[in-house]
Amino acid sequence: MICELCGRDVPRLKKVVIEGVILNVCDECAKFGKEIKGNEIPKDVKYLPPEIVRERLERKRRRSRKDYLEEEEVLVEDYPKVIREARERLGLTQEELAKKILEKRTVISKIERGEMRPDEKLIKKLEKALGIKLKEKVSPIYSSKEKKKGTALTLGDLIKGAL
Repeated sequence: MICELCGRDVPRLKKVVIEGVILNVCDECAKFGKEIKGNEIPKDVKYLPPEIVRERLERKRRRSRKDYLEEEEVLVEDYPKVIREARERLGLTQEELAKKILEKRTVISKIERGEMRPDEKLIKKLEKALGIKLKEKVSPIYSSKEKKKGTALTLGDLIKGAL
């Protein structure tokens, strides 16, 4: 049996309420919630049968414009260094770059120190002014091809995929 919290294969599971959700978890994960004895469902928990949960998730996924299995573009991890090096390579000061992209010098300074994460609009301005690429495509952390047919995605799968 698979723990719905950590994803481990264990011989037995316990039904536990964690943050208002009923999960089937291993003994180690059971300490994070309150165990449900028998078939009693606490009054403070809104219980939904697994079929209803699956149906709602499927509807939500269909409505979603972006599928969680698709590649996506994210800001490169070392963006402060990339921006600073590109600016220096062009022989620009922070003040000159700021004027060129119509921003304040303090914004450039904070970005280069990693204290501020640029938004999409600012990323595009920096890429154009410095002739660099600040976004990279990342693969999804979960692929249905990697998962055996008939098994569900667990939090453990997501954690393993992120590492």
